Amino acid sequence: MFTSPSLFIHGCEMVSAVTSGESVPTDGPVWTIVLAAGSSRRFGGTPKQYELLGDDRVIDHSLAVSRAAADHVVVVLAPGQEREGAELVESGAADVAVIGGSERADSVRAALAVIDEDAAVIVVHDAARPLASGNLHQAVVAAVHGGADAAIPAIPVTDTIKRIAHDHVGQSVVAETPDRSTLVAVQTPQAFRADILRAAHAGSAGATDDAALVEAIGGTVVVIDGEPTNIKITGPNDLAIAAVLFETLG
Repeated sequence: MFTSPSLFIHGCEMVSAVTSGESVPTDGPVWTIVLAAGSSRRFGGTPKQYELLGDDRVIDHSLAVSRAAADHVVVVLAPGQEREGAELVESGAADVAVIGGSERADSVRAALAVIDEDAAVIVVHDAARPLASGNLHQAVVAAVHGGADAAIPAIPVTDTIKRIAHDHVGQSVVAETPDRSTLVAVQTPQAFRADILRAAHAGSAGATDDAALVEAIGGTVVVIDGEPTNIKITGPNDLAIAAVLFETLG
């Protein structure tokens, strides 16, 4: 059972993460959730969201583009980062800061719990994707304004993908080679009708992305063109690549 994590600083009314079932207009306030609660186990040392990219930290880039594209921003941080959250709110980088949970879905629900009830569109963005452009943020929101339950950016898969299984001695063997023309690699930001996202999280334990939860309740997820430069920083090599892209993009 999900236990609401601690809210340490906020400026809005606490609301339930479960919708009443009534349709919410999509022309109201846009909120963006920036997820920065990961443990960064694969990165090592300083959490990746606090590493420098140019003159600013990774998280600062993600918050700045989210701030420009949304009416309100919620940042979700890891336990023990209350001070960092207070500083982000005080600086105006975020309106609200909350502590996330052990799983991605827990962190999104922590943010949903402090988003105003009149929110129309909710965007979910990974802080570890600091190069997502403002145009991309605007495009996913526009798709929801246009009638989609959800909109996600994706890029074509260029590598051949193999689905594997294990034989009787535990050896990995190829089970299937999917047609890569039907496959895409999904990115964030992802935008959702607020009532649909709340309903999706109320009805499921979790998933690797929020769009999967919307799919599970029968929602329509529109795919728009992603950006090849919108890489996710997972390890030190990704940060080095992001630095080169950052300089190239200007």
